[in-house]
Amino acid sequence: VIKKVGRAVATLVTGENMLARMSGDEFVLFIPQLSDNISQAAWDAQAVAEKIGEAVATPLFLDGHEVILTASIGIALLTDSEITADRVLQYADTAMYEAKRKGRNSIAFFDPCITEKAQRQVAMNTRLRKAMDNHEFVLYVQPQISVQTGELMGGEALLRWMNADKITNMPSEFIPVLESSGLIVDVGRWVIRTACEYVRNFLDQGIWAEHMRLSINISPRQFRDPQLFEIVQHSMKSYNIDPKYINFEVTENLVIEDVEEAIKKMEAIKSLGSMFSIDDFGIGYSSMIYLKRLPFDHLKIDREFIRNIHRDPESRGVVEAIMAVSKQYGLQVTAEGVENREALEILKELGCHSYQGAHFSMPVPCDRFTKLLAA
Repeated sequence: VIKKVGRAVATLVTGENMLARMSGDEFVLFIPQLSDNISQAAWDAQAVAEKIGEAVATPLFLDGHEVILTASIGIALLTDSEITADRVLQYADTAMYEAKRKGRNSIAFFDPCITEKAQRQVAMNTRLRKAMDNHEFVLYVQPQISVQTGELMGGEALLRWMNADKITNMPSEFIPVLESSGLIVDVGRWVIRTACEYVRNFLDQGIWAEHMRLSINISPRQFRDPQLFEIVQHSMKSYNIDPKYINFEVTENLVIEDVEEAIKKMEAIKSLGSMFSIDDFGIGYSSMIYLKRLPFDHLKIDREFIRNIHRDPESRGVVEAIMAVSKQYGLQVTAEGVENREALEILKELGCHSYQGAHFSMPVPCDRFTKLLAA
């Protein structure tokens, strides 16, 4: 996919323009010959960006299926000859993330106001480094329950940040900063070790059944960690737990950058005995293609499809389609965000295997999860 996108964008490179791939699915285009008039330069840059967006959106065909992509494009105009190339790239990168925030297929120009947001993220980054040193991160667990029997099936380990004042910071605020700064790699290693320690403690207390699994989320940056396999293997050996008790969750976006490399990493970890889930699963053609190629054992239905399933026929139709696909590929299905009995009854009717959500329990500290296991 990345190669095809690169070739499509390259067709728009003319004259002294320069195109380069920065990393993953990010490209940078340098256009040295724009108008001296800033307004005209902005118009010209936007015109190029729109053409790039159109080129990226040209349908691709993978394994006989049509795949539609979109681009988030950030533009930085160079108006100061003293500014460094690194700073221009930083401005363009900031604008690109603003485009991502606006939604799919968006274009955004660099705005100094965005820099203020970036500065807040730098401050957050500093606080997060201190949080690591001060052991302020904790793992909560959200129980996962059998839809059919009500039996406790295990849970999902979720990172929480409790500062010195015992105030919990919202994951949506700090996890993106952990990811963008690279701190997620070290924090993610701690999560894996701690999750294994939890399971060891549950086993020692005799409250962890053979069928139970503890799920761990793996972020894109963490998945690219060359030492991921060694960290997983060492953590399991250190706490002497059977790898079958650990399930790893990854998102579709994480694996599409390099499908072959993703398959290799997943197969290596699966060879230990662990399993993989695809998180926030959708029903686009790309989802189907990757589900077919990648060695997943479970899929998790995005809460957006579950929230209104009891009163929205379209949401129910989506879930029915996902259940059909899961049956075709022999996958277990977990529904996220189950908040009421009406939704649970529909999931039971459709043959869903397990669920998590406020209907049973929000994420809880380890001691409360331990009590649930012991009950």
